[in-house]
Amino acid sequence: MASTSYCRLVASRSFDSLLKRSPKDFGSVVARRYEKSTAVFYEKNKKGLERDLKRRPLKQALKMTFQNLGPELKLFYQEQKQAYTGFPLLSVDHGNYEVIYTFNDPESVKSWAVTADRDNDGGKSTANFTFSKNRTGLFHGYLCKEVPKDGVTKYAGYANITSPKPMKSFGRESQMDWSLFNCLLLRLRGDGRPYMIVIGCNFHYDINWLNRWSYPVFTRGGPYWQHVKIPLSKFFTTHHGRIQDKQEFLPLKIINSLGITAADSAEGPFSLEIDSIALMNDVNLTDKHAYEMYENKYYEVQC
Repeated sequence: MASTSYCRLVASRSFDSLLKRSPKDFGSVVARRYEKSTAVFYEKNKKGLERDLKRRPLKQALKMTFQNLGPELKLFYQEQKQAYTGFPLLSVDHGNYEVIYTFNDPESVKSWAVTADRDNDGGKSTANFTFSKNRTGLFHGYLCKEVPKDGVTKYAGYANITSPKPMKSFGRESQMDWSLFNCLLLRLRGDGRPYMIVIGCNFHYDINWLNRWSYPVFTRGGPYWQHVKIPLSKFFTTHHGRIQDKQEFLPLKIINSLGITAADSAEGPFSLEIDSIALMNDVNLTDKHAYEMYENKYYEVQC
């Protein structure tokens, strides 16, 4: 009886303390819990940032909506017309390819997003993506390994460029279907550094937002162009840049971005010139996934 009354007393006190707390206190408790945890199954936003992303004010959003109503309706009409009158491509022959990104004009280069650890207060690296005199895209900058003294950041020295996400009318996110191809073709020339090709997908669940498929490209340096052919089955699953134990196939029907990252732990300037990026079909490549996937009783794996 004494133990029971003691438990009731503790429970009542804890309940009273909960009643006295404000919603902000609960938020801080949850935040501290997630800071100490090693595995988090929730992403606050699609960019993986801890802070809340700023939203456009309602008045400004309504103003932009009425200004763009005409062009968006025209775009919506074209989408519906193409959906009902267009003929879908059902197959491609061996050796057929489709160029998905070219950099022969300044606008195609400006549409790509450029980021570095300096932009997120995570270091001092810089990056630029400019239109070169050779009518190509030039990804260049400086990688700095100096870690900021914030007590949180452990590594520094990365830069990245990412393609624009495909969009539909009225600001809706779209996706690309690469299922008819099995190779990625790149025409580039670099400075001898390795670079990481990163492919993103359009997932609906927050635990998958930061899943990416990556594969390295080793540049030779020098004045000669490289023609790099990468089977799509070679791309391995990463999350927040970490290679996952549970590997998964690259979902080719929901691709929404392609990026190139420089982060080889070598401090100094870097330079990568890119002419074009294309998809190709090679009938000699029959693998769906190049890596072993081990069975585990705690989750199901793909066969």
